[in-house]
Amino acid sequence: MKLVFKTPAKINLGLFILGKRPDGYHDLETLFQMVSLYDTVELESRDHGIELVCNHPEVPTGESNLMIRAARLLQEKFPGRDGMGCRMTLTKTIPMGAGLGGGSGNAAGVLMGLNRLWDLQLKPAELSEMAARLGSDIPFFLCAPAALGEGRGERLTPLQPTKKFYVILVFPRVSLATAEVYKALNFDLTLSSKNINILREFFSQSNISSLGAHLHNDLEPVVIDRLPVARSIKDKLRSLHAAGTLVSGSGSTVFGIFEDARVAEQAFVRLREEAWDTFLTESVSSFSEFLPENLLNYS
Repeated sequence: MKLVFKTPAKINLGLFILGKRPDGYHDLETLFQMVSLYDTVELESRDHGIELVCNHPEVPTGESNLMIRAARLLQEKFPGRDGMGCRMTLTKTIPMGAGLGGGSGNAAGVLMGLNRLWDLQLKPAELSEMAARLGSDIPFFLCAPAALGEGRGERLTPLQPTKKFYVILVFPRVSLATAEVYKALNFDLTLSSKNINILREFFSQSNISSLGAHLHNDLEPVVIDRLPVARSIKDKLRSLHAAGTLVSGSGSTVFGIFEDARVAEQAFVRLREEAWDTFLTESVSSFSEFLPENLLNYS
């Protein structure tokens, strides 16, 4: 049996760091939104063994890969069960180390897909618990196209989708290590009059203009300090009439949101002239936009 499906990228419309936890992670509030940039995952069942192949030469295909680790977690939950082998093929489109959650989405896809392929009949809450053990962002990709994240980002409140808006993603072809960005964060500089509730309100109202004006990421100053081109990208997006611009997550991708499709398309054409990887996407409103019918019951 074989399953083929897509896994999306995400952006953080807001990211507020509240403090450091005893476990070394950070307490935060964030507003996640899936966007229509996808990797493709193919899962083919085998009697035994886990194998991963990928079109991108820099993607590790050994035991450190989150997709392999997700498959191993499922195997550990059902020790001795026959037929729990798989060949996984990953076709990457989402840039690596870009703050877009590509690897997290891949891992969530493996949990959903192997739950179906191996007929494990795990409930969504069980998959989410396993996802949280793998990484802070991974549960979001099992939750909803948009969600409020708290704790490490794994405590999620699904949000009703806003009206469609358009997102230009600009990856400057340089990756940043998430741990290093968090390590350099100066908490004295993160105090802000803005908060996640303001963003959530504008999101619920589908007020894209005000949402854009209130985008906020406490990690953005750290990213810009290490990668000054991020500021140049933000300036360029503003000049092309983005409603708002922001570094996504821990970087290095910068995104701009647009209410009008035509304005977004014109900006995209201009940005493609630059020496960056640029993608024109839109907000995702439903899992049905990227998952096949036989996986929708597992999302």
